[in-house]
Amino acid sequence: MNLRMDRIARPNKHQRKPVLRDNAAAETADASAPNSPAEVARYIADMTAQLTSMAAAARLDLLTYFLSMANAESTALAQGTIPFDRP
Repeated sequence: MNLRMDRIARPNKHQRKPVLRDNAAAETADASAPNSPAEVARYIADMTAQLTSMAAAARLDLLTYFLSMANAESTALAQGTIPFDRP
Protein backbone atom coordinates (compact mmCIF):
# COMPACT_ATOMS: atom_id res chain seq x y z
CA MET A 1 0.00 0.00 0.00
CA ASN A 2 1.40 3.37 -0.98
CA LEU A 3 0.43 6.25 1.33
CA ARG A 4 0.96 9.86 0.39
CA MET A 5 1.96 11.93 3.40
CA ASP A 6 0.80 15.16 1.76
CA ARG A 7 -2.82 13.97 1.93
CA ILE A 8 -2.82 13.27 5.66
CA ALA A 9 -4.43 16.00 7.74
CA ARG A 10 -2.03 17.79 10.02
CA PRO A 11 -3.13 18.67 13.58
CA ASN A 12 -4.05 22.27 14.32
CA LYS A 13 -1.25 24.09 16.13
CA HIS A 14 -3.71 25.06 18.89
CA GLN A 15 -4.67 21.46 19.75
CA ARG A 16 -3.38 19.90 22.93
CA LYS A 17 -0.98 17.01 22.54
CA PRO A 18 -1.08 13.99 24.86
CA VAL A 19 1.88 13.61 27.19
CA LEU A 20 2.94 10.31 28.74
CA ARG A 21 3.17 10.68 32.50
CA ASP A 22 5.62 7.94 33.44
CA ASN A 23 8.12 10.04 35.37
CA ALA A 24 8.70 13.41 37.03
CA ALA A 25 10.17 14.89 33.83
CA ALA A 26 6.99 14.08 31.96
CA GLU A 27 4.93 15.71 34.71
CA THR A 28 6.66 19.03 34.16
CA ALA A 29 6.86 18.71 30.37
CA ASP A 30 3.41 20.15 29.64
CA ALA A 31 1.22 21.46 32.43
CA SER A 32 -1.72 21.94 30.03
CA ALA A 33 -1.87 18.27 28.98
CA PRO A 34 -5.01 16.38 30.00
CA ASN A 35 -4.54 14.45 33.22
CA SER A 36 -7.96 13.67 34.71
CA PRO A 37 -10.20 10.98 33.21
CA ALA A 38 -12.71 13.65 32.14
CA GLU A 39 -9.99 15.70 30.41
CA VAL A 40 -8.65 12.64 28.60
CA ALA A 41 -12.18 11.70 27.53
CA ARG A 42 -12.78 15.26 26.23
CA TYR A 43 -9.49 15.15 24.29
CA ILE A 44 -10.42 11.78 22.76
CA ALA A 45 -13.86 13.15 21.87
CA ASP A 46 -12.24 16.09 20.07
CA MET A 47 -9.82 13.86 18.16
CA THR A 48 -12.42 11.27 17.18
CA ALA A 49 -14.75 14.01 15.93
CA GLN A 50 -12.05 15.17 13.53
CA LEU A 51 -11.15 11.62 12.50
CA THR A 52 -14.83 10.80 11.93
CA SER A 53 -15.12 13.75 9.53
CA MET A 54 -12.01 12.64 7.67
CA ALA A 55 -13.22 9.05 7.37
CA ALA A 56 -16.66 10.19 6.18
CA ALA A 57 -15.13 12.48 3.56
CA ALA A 58 -13.09 9.53 2.28
CA ARG A 59 -16.25 7.36 2.28
CA LEU A 60 -14.75 4.88 4.73
CA ASP A 61 -18.12 3.85 6.11
CA LEU A 62 -17.13 1.19 8.63
CA LEU A 63 -14.27 3.30 10.00
CA THR A 64 -16.65 6.28 10.20
CA TYR A 65 -19.04 4.15 12.23
CA PHE A 66 -16.38 2.94 14.68
CA LEU A 67 -14.94 6.42 15.14
CA SER A 68 -18.41 7.87 15.74
CA MET A 69 -19.04 5.20 18.38
CA ALA A 70 -15.73 6.08 20.08
CA ASN A 71 -16.73 9.73 19.89
CA ALA A 72 -20.14 9.05 21.46
CA GLU A 73 -18.56 7.04 24.29
CA SER A 74 -15.84 9.59 25.05
CA THR A 75 -18.31 12.49 24.88
CA ALA A 76 -20.64 10.74 27.33
CA LEU A 77 -17.74 10.07 29.69
CA ALA A 78 -16.50 13.66 29.46
CA GLN A 79 -19.99 15.03 30.18
CA GLY A 80 -20.57 12.64 33.07
CA THR A 81 -23.52 10.99 31.34
CA ILE A 82 -22.02 7.57 32.05
CA PRO A 83 -19.73 6.69 34.99
CA PHE A 84 -16.03 5.95 34.55
CA ASP A 85 -16.17 2.85 36.73
CA ARG A 86 -18.80 0.86 34.83
CA PRO A 87 -17.89 -2.70 33.82
